[in-house]
Amino acid sequence: MTTHYSVEQTFVPFGESRPSNAVVAVAAGVAAGPAAITAYLAFRSGGYFAGAPAIVAIVLAIALVLRLMLAEAPFEGFGPAMVWATVGLGAFTVWTLLSAFWSHAPAQALINFDRSLMLWLALVLFGSFRWSRERLLWAVRILTATMIVVAIFALMTRLLPKVHSAPENFALDRLAYPLSYWNGLGVFVAVAILLCCGLATRNDEPPVGKALASAAVPILVATLYFTFSRGSTGALLIGVVAFAALGARRELLTSFVAIGPPTAVAVLLCLGTHSLSTEHFAAPAGISEGHRLTWELIACAVAAGALRQMLRPLDRRLATIEPTPEFRRRAWIVVGAVVAVVVVAGGIAASGRISDDFHKFTESQGIEDTGELQHRFTDINNNGRIEQWKLALHRFEADPLRGGGAGTFARAWAEESEDDSRIVDSHSLYLGVMAELGLPGLLFLLAALLAILVATARRIFGPERILYAAIFAAMLTWALHAGFDWDWQLPATGFFLFGLGGMAIAAAPGGGSQWTPLVSGRTARIALSLCALALVVSPALVAISQGYLNSGVDDFQEGDCAGASRNALDAIHTLSVRPEPYQLLGFCDSRAGQNELAVKMLETAVERDRGEWESYYGLALVQAAAGQDPRAAMAKAYELAPHEPLAEEGEALFKTGDSRQWKRRAQSARLPVS
Repeated sequence: MTTHYSVEQTFVPFGESRPSNAVVAVAAGVAAGPAAITAYLAFRSGGYFAGAPAIVAIVLAIALVLRLMLAEAPFEGFGPAMVWATVGLGAFTVWTLLSAFWSHAPAQALINFDRSLMLWLALVLFGSFRWSRERLLWAVRILTATMIVVAIFALMTRLLPKVHSAPENFALDRLAYPLSYWNGLGVFVAVAILLCCGLATRNDEPPVGKALASAAVPILVATLYFTFSRGSTGALLIGVVAFAALGARRELLTSFVAIGPPTAVAVLLCLGTHSLSTEHFAAPAGISEGHRLTWELIACAVAAGALRQMLRPLDRRLATIEPTPEFRRRAWIVVGAVVAVVVVAGGIAASGRISDDFHKFTESQGIEDTGELQHRFTDINNNGRIEQWKLALHRFEADPLRGGGAGTFARAWAEESEDDSRIVDSHSLYLGVMAELGLPGLLFLLAALLAILVATARRIFGPERILYAAIFAAMLTWALHAGFDWDWQLPATGFFLFGLGGMAIAAAPGGGSQWTPLVSGRTARIALSLCALALVVSPALVAISQGYLNSGVDDFQEGDCAGASRNALDAIHTLSVRPEPYQLLGFCDSRAGQNELAVKMLETAVERDRGEWESYYGLALVQAAAGQDPRAAMAKAYELAPHEPLAEEGEALFKTGDSRQWKRRAQSARLPVS
């Protein structure tokens, strides 16, 4: 006989019967789930590369199947908000997969599908448990602690590189480890800061929790500083304002007094660094600065935690004060008037500067390099974003219903842009979705995001005002920043919005949807379980294929073409729609003198993605090595990526009609393998 478990709460009041060990284990797993997955993705380059999201999707699908088969009410958390969010994100995920049918890059559609599927499964799984105050609290605490640990590891690579250093392939000038992208790390830390502010402010939080959350903020702000991320800093400021406005309570006063001054000192100390603010932070001068700043930041953290503890009596005193409705009304009028005066006065005083900065933002492309990177925070510059956004809009106008297909913006940029930068994403979630998935894709995504944000905002007016204000502010910060960067492609930054978000908007006891009993029957459970398992076929194939491909590239770079060929063949047998294994196999065949087979492999790679210049470039090289005319293939590669250095080199290399020089020049050409 099958046993059904229903997780109702994580802790039981004194005097009541305790839940079974299985129930406690499930509850703990649910609470720690978003944190564990966030940590895994963070240390896998933010989850950017194919493989990591696929593995997470498989794990989530298995967990969902277990819940479907074992739980007494597997969808007890599904209320109206969860239904809207699930349908919206589910439709977006399906639309992403369907884009493989009209895209010239079906493999890219599969990889993007895996990422969306992972987020959808997280929303469904964590939102399927009915709302529990204790579970949500512990989920926020564990997630916040995990993000703090990730930030500390990141900061150590800057301040103490001899203790813990980033891999060689990570950027040196700006802090990017472990997420692989500085702006991604910036918004990741911004989310952690807001969650810390919520825990430090929440009245019912244990004193130790308040102190630790307060102490973490100066460390987190220092980590954000060394990313030199303007967008993340701006989004954080908006998030802080939203948190203060929505969580407006007397508790904010003591939190501000405890956290504000030590954090301001930490910022000033970071601003005073020199070698640490350059790529030479590991030089002797940088090591010295790093050691000194480490102790200074520890002092700031201790001061923030101690102040929060010392101000606890003030918390209790403020809690006894109950302002009258008239006082509240007048206070809001005064605050509103002060804010209005400040905004108007500031706008008048800075009107000229605002106009100049707007002009500079819209007209300038790059940021001036002055050595130290502090100047980035005051440099109003679009850094090429506007050109990318214009191209995204242009691609949307070309096919507003379907777009070019998921993951195809990189091909569009290489072909149409006048910029020689290699850009993979449009640096805007919303414009990128419009370009790749058309208007339906954008509407599906917005439906999901708005359902989560609106449902979270509505719960701010409930008993956990501060906690929900912090969660909402963190979600808002991510959603705003995603509009100006490629956070969606770094799921470590936004996984919390769907994992923790599902738990935050789940229905309370008695508030579930009326149709949830319809999917609780035995037949429905089996059917849904089979569907969940079917969904992970694509992630499983992508993950296995990516593993073989990574091993093959490593073998190729080490000169082991036998191993590279074996791994490439295994990748092809696992998932044959990707062009990269055929490229790798073709290059190895060419080295072995099997010219006809090499040409066939590269022609197959071209068929797999006719918008990828690397396959045409590789085809030209193996054709030349075989004594065939490479000019047409290289011309196509150059047409698809006219500003790509390799394509430019290849175009110049094979302009000659002398067939005797083709082979010699092909042997000296660089390969697009990394």
